[in-house]
Amino acid sequence: MKILSIYPWTHISSAALMVNGQLIAAAPEERFTRQKWTTQFPIQSANWCLEQAKLKWKDLDRIVVPWNPGININSASSRWDNNISWRGEMLSNIPSNVMKAINSDAPKKMTVSFDDTKIVYLNHHDCHAASAIFVSSFKKCDYLTIDGHGEKETCLFGYYDGKKLINTNSISYPHSVGLLYGTFTDFLGFKPDNDEWKTMALASFSKNKNIYDKKMSSIYKLTKKGFELDLTYFDYYLFDRQPNFYNKKLISLFGNPRSKNEKITKKHHEIAGALQRAFTVIVFHLLKITKKNGGKSNNIVIAGGAAMNCVFNGLLENKKIYKNNFIPPWPDDLGVSIGATYLENNNLGKKSNKECKVYLGPGYSNKEIESTLKKYNLSYFKPKNINNYIATKISNGHLIGWFQNRMEFTHRALGNRSILADPRKLDTQLKVNSAVKYRETFRPFAPAVLEEKANEIFKIDKKTKVEFMEKAVFVKNEWKKKIPAVVHVDGTARVQTVNKKFNLDFYNLIEEFYKITNVPVLLNTSFNLNGEPIVMTPSDAIRTFHTCGLDTLVLQGFVIEKRLMVK
Repeated sequence: MKILSIYPWTHISSAALMVNGQLIAAAPEERFTRQKWTTQFPIQSANWCLEQAKLKWKDLDRIVVPWNPGININSASSRWDNNISWRGEMLSNIPSNVMKAINSDAPKKMTVSFDDTKIVYLNHHDCHAASAIFVSSFKKCDYLTIDGHGEKETCLFGYYDGKKLINTNSISYPHSVGLLYGTFTDFLGFKPDNDEWKTMALASFSKNKNIYDKKMSSIYKLTKKGFELDLTYFDYYLFDRQPNFYNKKLISLFGNPRSKNEKITKKHHEIAGALQRAFTVIVFHLLKITKKNGGKSNNIVIAGGAAMNCVFNGLLENKKIYKNNFIPPWPDDLGVSIGATYLENNNLGKKSNKECKVYLGPGYSNKEIESTLKKYNLSYFKPKNINNYIATKISNGHLIGWFQNRMEFTHRALGNRSILADPRKLDTQLKVNSAVKYRETFRPFAPAVLEEKANEIFKIDKKTKVEFMEKAVFVKNEWKKKIPAVVHVDGTARVQTVNKKFNLDFYNLIEEFYKITNVPVLLNTSFNLNGEPIVMTPSDAIRTFHTCGLDTLVLQGFVIEKRLMVK
């Protein structure tokens, strides 16, 4: 069974390929087009996925889309779809009018066929759930998905009984946790649906309750089925009729919003902190509802854009609502293309490989890399012991571009397309932000740590794995001064635990740094400049290296240094 998933036009485009239950390849379109967060039709990523399995479009058994337009057109106003301006619109016009004639609930999925090609449209939140369920280690589990909105849902509750997804409840647009967070991201002068992690980083500067907590609690209420927002404070559901997600009533409650380039003050910290605490209250309430109506497995998977909130994720272990939890490396809309392949494969009664693989993007041979270096007439060399050479460079304060093997299918670099630095010096954080990433100085960086050493440094259980940087955890007091460049203002770090099975090359480098410094941690951030996607090709890496403050570039076994750049 050959299933290709394509996800265009909403948030971020991507493609994924599954063959006989094995996830073969997946990539965001932005890495090919070099346009961050592109929503273009993912033709380049889809074609690349097919090339990996030596397939053509006509060879596919299914093309799946993680969005069900049947839900949208089922209730479309006759004002918009009674007539058509182009006969190609019959593809949607006829189903829309037939659905109105039948007058039933919206379809759970749609299928369009032409010749031997079958396109299946699946519900967005079902695909979010599937993107976590089928790559977790759980045979059975509950699921909770939370995002801005899908076709109509903003949250989905349910459980997987080992055979199928059973939805128990949902919350419908415009009541949305994701868009609540997006509204205050907008209010704080950032870009909603894009910069929510900046808001989350600001929240860490305000750990204690303040005057804005009470104001925040007045704009939502918890209910037996979930929550409701007081929509009189919001404009996000008015789409193109208003310039912001918030309105004058929200301004009257919280004061003037921050403009884009305005200095960040204590007020902004406090609003962000109150928002994060409200988010935590709401989502834990939703988890309790999920468990009450769930499948009694005591396992939970969480997906959707809200599951990118690593601060909240780090609290899951302590609350003990569920014994076991899992968040995939791609919880937001990037991951629904993967979820759609798993969901359709399961719907067809097929078994899939449960392994969570993240290195699903393009990789390049040493021959291809050397050819690129020669094309640009660059000086390079191959150290006999590259790990010792680079670990020594890092220990001496050098900033490293680290390019290895296949690209990650995540927003976060996990050791194959990374910028690496020494976590032991406080000024490293400022140096990387200003000289390489060109971004706000308050934003923290992640520590990549040898898995077996993680619980010595961070407040996590010895058996806990945090392989995808999905959780912020507290750093132990005795280590805060040892690795200050990766400790956020609230004493937490968005940790990545690294083991030999997950990424041997990255593990070996960290281990070598540990031998030199007695610190089994590296600062790890994504290999990209601010406003650009993570590098994909050797050429991308070389261009980025030339245009920022990196000292050394490693392309698998090849090393380039700025003092040796041109022959």
